Amino acid sequence: MLTFKEKYVMEYVYERCQGKKSCLISPREIISFTADRYVIQPDELERIMTNLSYDNYIELFKSDKKGSPVYCVSLKIKGEGFHRELTNNKRNLLLLLGRTCILAVISGIIGVLIRLIFM
Repeated sequence: MLTFKEKYVMEYVYERCQGKKSCLISPREIISFTADRYVIQPDELERIMTNLSYDNYIELFKSDKKGSPVYCVSLKIKGEGFHRELTNNKRNLLLLLGRTCILAVISGIIGVLIRLIFM
């Protein structure tokens, strides 16, 4: 299970690698993308990228390009299915909320019926 920051970083990596076998991404690009929601330090980004690699979402190679660090990222099978996983999680959450609301209404109706019967 990914944390919120890991999901957000993975969304960016997924968008950048869409349709390509691999892509080059600088840490500065990822940090600027995530700046609207999260404040991520470079050492924290390093940990997030390593965790995504350990979880088999991406294959990660660290390199330098003109003196600045660059990640060479390629999506693994689990990473290619990341978008589908997000939509499935949203669907499951909506089904859970819908079921909870329906059961709450049914239990309320049963409570009212029991009060009417025994009054």
